[in-house]
Amino acid sequence: MALHKDFLLLQINDSLFPIGGYTHSFGLESYIQKGVITNKKQALEYLISNLSTQILYTDLLMIKLIFEAGENLDEILELESLVHAATPASEMREGAHKLGMRFIKTTQVMMQESKPFFQEYAKNSKYAVHASAYGVFCMAYKIPLEKAVRHYLYAQASSIVTNCVKTIPLSQSDGQVILTQLHEKFDWICHKLKDLSRDYFCNASVHNDIKAMQHENLYSRLYMS
Repeated sequence: MALHKDFLLLQINDSLFPIGGYTHSFGLESYIQKGVITNKKQALEYLISNLSTQILYTDLLMIKLIFEAGENLDEILELESLVHAATPASEMREGAHKLGMRFIKTTQVMMQESKPFFQEYAKNSKYAVHASAYGVFCMAYKIPLEKAVRHYLYAQASSIVTNCVKTIPLSQSDGQVILTQLHEKFDWICHKLKDLSRDYFCNASVHNDIKAMQHENLYSRLYMS
């Protein structure tokens, strides 16, 4: 069966792709409950900050470094170990790992054409996260890096916006306005990624890590992280 890469990218980045992403806010819920994010303007500011730090220097750079590693499994597993060690909040660390494992299992079931390297990676990975599993999958199935990055970036932004709409709450129209206002930032992030090396890996947001830790002790919550 021919591999329709554009449709495959849409499928694995769809909000309904069954890996459980909707159950996590990765610290956002703490910002909302503590009154730091209460409106559309503050939600946009949060997204710009989060996408330009946590997503760029950890998730997107992980994908880029995996493509550069090629089929060097030891290098990829080391990158996963670094992310595991660099994620201090237990809910965020465990949540990212669950998403990674579910991504691996779901793609293994759905793909009729199995790629040997992806199968080898799946057997050996101990600290898979969503970005690493996604990166290895796209690399193994010859999906261009730029397309993989752009689809992943938009999917993460859309997921965060959805959480903001539900939790602040905002109107659906406000959510779409925020996404539209992020288009220029998406281009900036993709351009910035091209200049980043491994030296910048996991150069993430300390404040977001703190909020993810505080989430563990919230009195009531909608999300697992």
